[in-house]
Amino acid sequence: MIDTNDLLQDFYSLVNSFQGGFFSPETDFIKAVNNISLELWEMWTRQAERSQEIKDNLFPFLVSKNVMCIPQNSYYTIANPPSDYGRFASAKILVINNDKSVPDVEVENGKCVCGTKKNGKDRYVVFKNDEDLAMDYYNNVREQEIEMVDNQRWSSVLKHLFKKPTFESPKMTQINKGFKVAPRDVSVVILNYYTKPVAATYVYTQVPGNPQTGAGGQIIYNANQSVPLQWPYTVKNEFLWRLGVRFSIFTKDQFMSQITMINKKEG
Repeated sequence: MIDTNDLLQDFYSLVNSFQGGFFSPETDFIKAVNNISLELWEMWTRQAERSQEIKDNLFPFLVSKNVMCIPQNSYYTIANPPSDYGRFASAKILVINNDKSVPDVEVENGKCVCGTKKNGKDRYVVFKNDEDLAMDYYNNVREQEIEMVDNQRWSSVLKHLFKKPTFESPKMTQINKGFKVAPRDVSVVILNYYTKPVAATYVYTQVPGNPQTGAGGQIIYNANQSVPLQWPYTVKNEFLWRLGVRFSIFTKDQFMSQITMINKKEG
């Protein structure tokens, strides 16, 4: 992770500014950092399949969950994503005996998000049955990737003579707040998705200036109460470059506003 104070000091060094300069830590810097964080997340999650470098950058945000499906009176079942869902990455099912899907025991010990919430938090259930007790249960499981289908082709795919959904070739499409999954006998989906970045913070206390010497006040960074950026350290230069661009625009605007005020006074 990237410490916000470490990033700030490198930023001040890059733009040759100082601690009490134009770009203050709380009102300007941390807001710009969180905006950049979301910009990078939006951009790279759209491009995740293009390169391994992008996948590595997004690794802190990639999450897997077992999601229980809700059967419908139709050809499909519904999988509601967890509350921290941000953007789709991939999905799969684990199939046994070609007619049953099961959770991945390596994902939260097999716990499943059951699609309901309490106090705004996801409810979980433990997927238990007689087969879970057998030692060779997961030796017979086969993994099948779910193909994402756009809404325009969904109806025709369900009725297709050769390409219709099966346990060997499951399909899904995204709806308002979840996913339609076929065949409808799928009971559990392993959903891989990206969570949105947690907002970073810069917590500090300010030491008053010395009126005798004229020295300005200093800020003391509180690392224990501050929230770092989730991004890996390799993304730090990307933040510095984007902060530098914002700083140049900001300082230019400050300069232009000062010129405007002078012209108004002279006028």
